[in-house]
Amino acid sequence: MYIYSGNSLQDTKAPVMPLSCFLGNVYAESVDVLRDGTGPSGLRLRLLAAGCGPGLLADSKMRVFERSVYFGDSCQDVLSMLGSPHKVFYKSEDKMKIHSPSPHKQVPSKCNDYFFNYFTLGVDILFDANTHKVKKFVLHTNYPGHYNFNIYHRCEFKIPIAIKKENADGQTETCTTYSKWDNIQELLGHPVEKPVVLHRSSSPNNTNPFGSTFCFGLQRMIFEVMQNNHIASVTLYGPPRPGAHLKTAELP
Repeated sequence: MYIYSGNSLQDTKAPVMPLSCFLGNVYAESVDVLRDGTGPSGLRLRLLAAGCGPGLLADSKMRVFERSVYFGDSCQDVLSMLGSPHKVFYKSEDKMKIHSPSPHKQVPSKCNDYFFNYFTLGVDILFDANTHKVKKFVLHTNYPGHYNFNIYHRCEFKIPIAIKKENADGQTETCTTYSKWDNIQELLGHPVEKPVVLHRSSSPNNTNPFGSTFCFGLQRMIFEVMQNNHIASVTLYGPPRPGAHLKTAELP
């Protein structure tokens, strides 16, 4: 027996979240990945929020609005567009810091890059520690069987991917939250390089009960793929900084 919303089981969709469940949070109805000629350039988010008001006279209507964030935006720009994150996470570059006898070992270093975690949007944003500008976006699909399942709300993203086939110059196809990696490989028309195997665990002595995932690089994006071919997350990288290749060439 099945219980579902809609006219048929194949066309069913999850019902809209009631306004009473928003509890002051903002959710993303859709996230469109913006791209230029070389790769992704930013995100356009269609956001949902419940109206606010005093007491029983609160506005019960849902508010819909769009916001866009781009690579190179400052943390102030992101805060003005999306509001305060649910959590700020500092990347730990020193793996041995936990063994330090110093009482300040848990204090994040000021020179580490940091994430803005937006759990209800299903999005993480990484900022450069020196410039405090956006350098990476991470979109989460929240599929069961993944290590981070039920931490993030599902990000309903749409990513245009350039097709590199004969007689398909300038043609793009859309990758969504529900696309499978096998279908994306067929659209590309050429073999993708071997993946990087990603092992996640809460500590070095623990094993991940969900197994490893596989990371494929494509057009300044990294697709983390589960063993069932579902996409677990997509990481978007900004364009290389001007002069980076020049500085590398000048090294002795």
